[in-house]
Amino acid sequence: MKILLHINKKYCNLFAQDNNVKMHIAKSATKSIIACFPLLQITHTNYIVMKTIFTTLQKALASALFLTLLMSGAVNAQGILPPDDPDDLQDLPVIFNVDTDAINWGTDDEPAFTMLPFEGAGLVRIENPDKSGINTTDFVIEYKKGGAGEGGQPWAGFFYNTADTLSITENSVFRLKVWSPRAGINALLKFEMRTNPDVNTGDVIVNIPEANKWVQLEWDLSDFAPTLGAAPLDRVVIIMDLPDGEAGDASENFTWYLDDFEFHEEFDTSAEDEYSTLPTAISLDQNYPNPFNPTTNINFAVPQSQHVTLEVFDMLGQRVDILVDGTMTAGQHSVTFDAQNLPSGMYIYRLRTATEVISRKLTLIK
Repeated sequence: MKILLHINKKYCNLFAQDNNVKMHIAKSATKSIIACFPLLQITHTNYIVMKTIFTTLQKALASALFLTLLMSGAVNAQGILPPDDPDDLQDLPVIFNVDTDAINWGTDDEPAFTMLPFEGAGLVRIENPDKSGINTTDFVIEYKKGGAGEGGQPWAGFFYNTADTLSITENSVFRLKVWSPRAGINALLKFEMRTNPDVNTGDVIVNIPEANKWVQLEWDLSDFAPTLGAAPLDRVVIIMDLPDGEAGDASENFTWYLDDFEFHEEFDTSAEDEYSTLPTAISLDQNYPNPFNPTTNINFAVPQSQHVTLEVFDMLGQRVDILVDGTMTAGQHSVTFDAQNLPSGMYIYRLRTATEVISRKLTLIK
């Protein structure tokens, strides 16, 4: 059993990257093989012979089991397909995390058009392959150059439309978390007006400083405030600009992972001067007023800029509202919960960060 399990784990590397998925496939394939040969006794002396006999069977079983898991949703991946009409794209928030349920990511049977990949680019919403460092979220966008079976063109990037206008001021920045297979790649950003793409910021480029780890990129947009400050920009274009017009082949060397898309209209550059007033720990206050009808205020604090989710659940554990889902700057924050469409009763509101979860109860009386 142990020897067959070892062989099966080896072949599962052909079909899955996640260790838990590989082990599940390996165990299932091993049990299937042993069930086919109940009288077989496997020892060290006939290991090589057994390996040869079962190689083909193991590959077939592991492949079939993996495909079954994929179809059943155990391996989560949602392809992001281009719509026939760009007007069918959803409008996305100006700040969002790929984990969010506030965006309809669709299914294989019913795609929901969130982003539009250019020719030669492939986009998939997948489970985060590297939950470490500054990004431990569950889902990210996988971006390949040379995706969808096409040659990777130098311009093979993508764009998405925003629900709100991207009003540029002298303190505006755009931030994005990126995992890159190579350092030194230029990440190109451009804001456009969807009804007139000729109105745009032009190419704004930052360099990816490190490879094989999550880094946060930041584009300074302040130079465009005098000329584009009043322009109704509402489209974000992102392209990994490879050296010398290099084309991609959709291999690991041309695959990036993206998360935390953030446009900050007024980034506070004086935060360093106010450091002494910043909170030293994450906190979630009791809502006020409580009981309430139909609105109440919820205050919370974070000691440093980080992704925050603030959700409300009923007593059955069903989520009824998402109040915050994005990166919040260090400091005190306040949001209003409007429960006019909910019945009277007790609810739980939960603040979640990468390192901590805090919950409190509130009471709605109508």
